[in-house]
Amino acid sequence: MTDGAEEVLTDSAELVWRNVHPNFYDEGADSLTSQAFRATAKDQKKPSGAREARVTAGKHFEEFTKILNFKSAGVWAVTVAEVDAEGIHAVYDENAPTAPNPCTTGHTYFDYTELSPSKMKQVAGKLRDKAETRGRKHPQ
Repeated sequence: MTDGAEEVLTDSAELVWRNVHPNFYDEGADSLTSQAFRATAKDQKKPSGAREARVTAGKHFEEFTKILNFKSAGVWAVTVAEVDAEGIHAVYDENAPTAPNPCTTGHTYFDYTELSPSKMKQVAGKLRDKAETRGRKHPQ
């Protein structure tokens, strides 16, 4: 993306990283809570992630925790195909005028804007299940 527009990801095998707040991870059970892939009020139905084609899980974790100073229990991932299967899209917006400022490398969001709160909860739960099955990608 060079023109500053948003881009819906289409490579079905590409991973989309998601940093998970420590409150949404049960370390003893090594499991994610249902909130791990949900949008919070500040997300405006667009919870953040980052695309694998632009950044590694380790670098995404570092930027998230050291530059943005957010807390993270680690990085989990879902594929673009898994996102699409739930009727939503992963949207790359790192250079778009609507991207957060500051913005992490490869910033991508899960587009829940057309979903009701109950449907968003259902989709987030399915993405959490896929990510949990895949396991934490950083730190390992």
